[in-house]
Amino acid sequence: MANPPVTITDDVQGFWAARWSGASLGWHKRDVNPHLQKYNDLLVEKDESNRIFVPLCGKSVDMAYLASNPKVSHVVGIDIIKQAAEEFAEDHPTLSLKEFQPSESCDATSSNSIFHGDDITIIVGDLFNLLKMESDERSKYVTLGSTVSTEYDGSKSYLFDSIYDRASMVAINPSLRNDYATYMGDILRPGGVMLLVTIDRRKVTNDASKSDGPPFSIDESGVRQLYESQGWVDTVELLEEVDDLTTDDDKKRWEKKGVLELHELVFVIRKKTSESK
Repeated sequence: MANPPVTITDDVQGFWAARWSGASLGWHKRDVNPHLQKYNDLLVEKDESNRIFVPLCGKSVDMAYLASNPKVSHVVGIDIIKQAAEEFAEDHPTLSLKEFQPSESCDATSSNSIFHGDDITIIVGDLFNLLKMESDERSKYVTLGSTVSTEYDGSKSYLFDSIYDRASMVAINPSLRNDYATYMGDILRPGGVMLLVTIDRRKVTNDASKSDGPPFSIDESGVRQLYESQGWVDTVELLEEVDDLTTDDDKKRWEKKGVLELHELVFVIRKKTSESK
């Protein structure tokens, strides 16, 4: 009897390693995301020293774009696939990314590498293991091999001013969304901002096409229900929605997956200015 197929929930690293080893890099874009270019100012509301977290970053050129902003002091990305960090370092030599080996005592993310460069760090490891760390442990971990201070406004907790989520929420299994949203509040400073991009499989030919993924579908109602129920959230605002099927090739490709209408939704989510949850 044949073994059942391994799913993304069974073996996350194996699933993404298979995607990276093949030709299935449809989520990777060569150009800076237009939503990031349009709403970049939301992520750098402080005059200087903004710290930005990019979960499940892959080798996105968006990280280099963020790191080049004079108002940004540190961009931290994390991805489970080491190849992503290696290729990003090769693609952006001016960032001077060097591989750093963490000690065993700091290996709580199951990471065997941290890549640190000029104003940017990429951690190779499990996102949820990093998020589950105690704040002081996580603070030390995200600054390993760098000269960045672990303090934030006098606190020993390393907090981020903003989070840029273009490919993380839609990549994780929907069963993990509530935990994910809670953790985002833990690492974001009071008054901080999240720029979130999701996809909405608005019209499909069958239920399986709606729930299939990654990328997983989550519409405006789903985003609001998820984040407005979080005690740390102040506001959830839909900035815009964009038709993602504007070419015949895109329509044909998604129609084969049973998707007839696909939209990108862009949100800004603000954290309350108080520490209360």
